[in-house]
Amino acid sequence: MNHRPSRQQKPTESNNKDYTLHFQPVENSNGSVLFVDHSQDKKATIGINVGDTELKYRVLEEFPPIIADLIDLAVAIYTSDRLAPQNLTGKQRRFNVILPVRHPELLSAETFLTKLDNLLKWTTDSEWIFDFQKRIAPERLVEQQSLPLAPKGCEVTLWSGGLDALAGLYTRLLMYPEKRFILFGTGSNGIMSACQERVYKQIQSIFPGRCYLFRLPIRFDDSSEQPKNKLSRARGVVFTLLGSACAYLMGEKVLCLYENGIGAINLPYRESAVGLDHSRSVHPLTLLMVSELVSELLGEEFQVKNPFLFWTKAEMCKALAKNGRDDLPPLTMSCDSPHRQKPVQCGYCSSCLLRRQSLAASTIKDRTRYVVLHGERPVKEPSLCFLNMQAQVRTLDSLFAVSDEPWITLTKRFPVLDDIVDRTAMAENLLPADMRSRLIQLYQNYVSEWNAVESQIANGLLSDQKASSKYVVSSQQS
Repeated sequence: MNHRPSRQQKPTESNNKDYTLHFQPVENSNGSVLFVDHSQDKKATIGINVGDTELKYRVLEEFPPIIADLIDLAVAIYTSDRLAPQNLTGKQRRFNVILPVRHPELLSAETFLTKLDNLLKWTTDSEWIFDFQKRIAPERLVEQQSLPLAPKGCEVTLWSGGLDALAGLYTRLLMYPEKRFILFGTGSNGIMSACQERVYKQIQSIFPGRCYLFRLPIRFDDSSEQPKNKLSRARGVVFTLLGSACAYLMGEKVLCLYENGIGAINLPYRESAVGLDHSRSVHPLTLLMVSELVSELLGEEFQVKNPFLFWTKAEMCKALAKNGRDDLPPLTMSCDSPHRQKPVQCGYCSSCLLRRQSLAASTIKDRTRYVVLHGERPVKEPSLCFLNMQAQVRTLDSLFAVSDEPWITLTKRFPVLDDIVDRTAMAENLLPADMRSRLIQLYQNYVSEWNAVESQIANGLLSDQKASSKYVVSSQQS
């Protein structure tokens, strides 16, 4: 691996970077960042604040300064990625991020910066240079006091307001009737925040006293005139870093997230669709890299786990189906690009399609209202993602049908699966051979489920078009 001679050295020429973000100390209010777009020769000062006050209800009496730095780092990554536009077919963005922190010597260490660089390059396909400076500012309120009211021994999990989070939590609540759960949410979107609250309250009514919701929102001020990057590939990393901070403050060395294996691994639908247009937010390699990054910063082992890596989304929904809880999925949000008017969820992006497929395959009546089924005809061609997903299933089906050695055939077409096994089998406490078998079973189950309900989810998407295993279509939606 090639290392930069000095990662702390700030570029002096504007052509060495596309964007510079010079942060003032991250605060609960009145914080700001100077955003410089060198390509446009433009500057803007934008308010940015973090709402971490709920973390005063924690298990740890002290608030370690390095955890506050971890939160500030996540805020800086989120802000940079959101403010800088990104074109999937364009050149890589180059960031210079200047951030005051409490322990610049720890964040500036070569081993930490290498892990951070690898993580962000993998997830955002951008180049990042960080200049960590000594923070000269009072502590935030949450660093000064604690109210030890949070329960000990909880499973801490990310809480997105999506169907996987709901189905995973519902399943875990049934599997471990004595366990309690802390749900951690973040973001800057009011719609998703309301969704997280709505689903949480319903779960609380079913399993009273077993779940606790903590939120840490990131808010922009005076930024309405600044365009935002809608792709924002760093969101998953930011969510996981903040969740790791929450878990540590709750006395836990493990952060969970609930995501089906098909969505987590997110294989490309077509040979031309590799890389950035396929989100790696909760990819097994991303979770491994975040685990290693946080462990390096803390100086002790920390792990991010997905207990549903080998489950399809339909399998995750089976507990809901068994208990007749078709009232719960409509409370969740899955859509990649929610509409402002109702229906909110489009029904034709890949996330909506996987949602519709999983509910149909698990025999849950889908009461969700979708634009493609219940609203006006969408402006975008609604069949693109369906045809890509269908082509992927055809490919998988054909690979399993022609070989007595499915892993060799599968990894010849999708070599990333070999990398996943090689690098994460130990973290999953599995022998490589056992992990290969479980991944083969995952994709075989998914193909079977899709084929059983394909005609149902094609409703409203196809006109006279017919797809085959050779169908290839370009789409920026994944």
